[in-house]
Amino acid sequence: MSDPRHRFGPPKDPGRDDPQAPPELRSDRRSRALPRPCPACGSPRASVFGAVAPGAGGRSTLRCADCLLVYVDPVPKEATRPEAYGADYYEPWQGREEHARVRLWRRRLSLVEERSSRGALLDVGCGDGLFLAIARDAGWSVEGIEFSPEGARRASKRLGRPVAVGHLARERLLRGPFDVLTLWHVLEHLEEPAPMLDAARVRLRPGGLVVVAVPNLDNLPMQWAYRVARGRPLPLYEAGAREPHLSHFSPTTLAALLERQGFGSVEIRADRCALTVAKRLIDAGAACLSFVTRRLLTDAMVAFARRPR
Repeated sequence: MSDPRHRFGPPKDPGRDDPQAPPELRSDRRSRALPRPCPACGSPRASVFGAVAPGAGGRSTLRCADCLLVYVDPVPKEATRPEAYGADYYEPWQGREEHARVRLWRRRLSLVEERSSRGALLDVGCGDGLFLAIARDAGWSVEGIEFSPEGARRASKRLGRPVAVGHLARERLLRGPFDVLTLWHVLEHLEEPAPMLDAARVRLRPGGLVVVAVPNLDNLPMQWAYRVARGRPLPLYEAGAREPHLSHFSPTTLAALLERQGFGSVEIRADRCALTVAKRLIDAGAACLSFVTRRLLTDAMVAFARRPR
């Protein structure tokens, strides 16, 4: 296994800085319009995969030839700005969706508690702090960090104390050690998911638990339902989407990424997180089909893995 602390960067461009190289090799990356390297393994080899919605601005979704991660290229800069998650984004969370979210977070916390005794928990991308409040009331010692200043403000108000603002992989704070670190639907929004998992690993105690939930690229029932309802394939990227996904994971690629970043004992199961009745019904059917086919087909999944002792 490669060193899990390795940070992948863009592959070296042969001849780019060599004045003796032929002119066609001295041309820079921009003029050749090379795809960006895989954000999970760093491979420069990829091919077009999946559908994008009309008006995607020349962006495509690529599949890495080596680790099979699917990712958006180029990265839409608006998707990586904190302002994308402002007051309008959080209003439904603390309005019509709150009761359903309480049930969701309690169910998710029970999954964590089946695998870890109560202790110190760090929630990365804590949103409005509802999960932290539920975990705290259940007896956990909780900390949170949120990329969005608006989300951190709401979480701080809910918890009655400050919540950190920023990107965990870029900040020297919340060093732990923690017994559990949760990433509930965070990795798919990051330009590079691997450094976040590195940051998570070093903050866990030996034997500590990381919990990673992401959408499932193998969500075939949801794809079929979308095609029937809309008459076109479910797009992997759509310009102006409320929650653009920059990386798309299957159970296989998620497990491989966790192992490559130094985690072990990986377990992946369904994350039944749909809030609307229609999506819950589709996902219930997907869960039944998953049992029959022995292939995870639900709309989202959650991985549990441990830092080695």
